Amino acid sequence: MILITGTVVVTPENHAAFRAVADAHVAKSRAEPGCVSYHVCEDVMAPGAFVFVEKWRDQEAVAAHFAKDYSRYLVQEIRRLATNDPQIEIHEIAGTRLVTPGR
Repeated sequence: MILITGTVVVTPENHAAFRAVADAHVAKSRAEPGCVSYHVCEDVMAPGAFVFVEKWRDQEAVAAHFAKDYSRYLVQEIRRLATNDPQIEIHEIAGTRLVTPGR
């Protein structure tokens, strides 16, 4: 599995425009066959800071995702709306286990 995390910061005046672009991108990404999960969350301790958390089946799925027109459009819009260059990390996960606290 591939885990991708990314962060961007947007100013209050760009918040609504960013949310519209991000929401559309999430919906399209989740429909891709190689997408395990895809989330964009705003940091409650830092309004305007958004974190992307994506899980993909494999590197082929990631490559297919990055090749989509809407993925290129997201990057273009992030560069227009964000105050920082997107910070992206790609992690190759060998295994995952579910942990339930208190059990």
